[in-house]
Amino acid sequence: MSNVDDLLDPLRFNNLSNFQLTDVRSIGGGVFAEKNTLEHLRILDLVVKGYQSVHTPTFGHQIPNTSQIQGAVITSATTKAIITPSIGEVIKVQALQMTSSEDGTTASIYLRDVAENTAILYHQGSTLPNGTTVTPFYGADSTAPLNIGLEIPYGQQLEIKTTSSGSVSLQVMALTIKTQQ
Repeated sequence: MSNVDDLLDPLRFNNLSNFQLTDVRSIGGGVFAEKNTLEHLRILDLVVKGYQSVHTPTFGHQIPNTSQIQGAVITSATTKAIITPSIGEVIKVQALQMTSSEDGTTASIYLRDVAENTAILYHQGSTLPNGTTVTPFYGADSTAPLNIGLEIPYGQQLEIKTTSSGSVSLQVMALTIKTQQ
């Protein structure tokens, strides 16, 4: 491929009075004077289509092969970020499981706006007895808050806040899939 600027040079630095009629090779053909212009346009079209196939929003549809399990083990009364999307990502939480190994642990789910540094309570948990596993969301489960799947865009994060009357040992696991990357 020749110089990338070949595509733009014929029209950028010349006005129409500088073009020679002999530069136009046929009537109804391309208007660019450069020899490889059509090839450059095809390459540009392929680059744009490749970019769009990866970065264009999928309108809420799941992106295949992007499923993963994210989580943490929380061992103190604290607030812990569980899911933080990268730039341009939207992550859908398909299932969330919290298992307590200690009596008296309460786990609440928050959504934090990172830019504003403000957290909003999404689900107020109850005190979990030792060995209890709770799944506050799962698809169309009627016990899910608002009966919806949670989607977290870039700029927000899912946090778990734990409080306890004693010690804390909470395992949190989330099954996620991307709807935009």
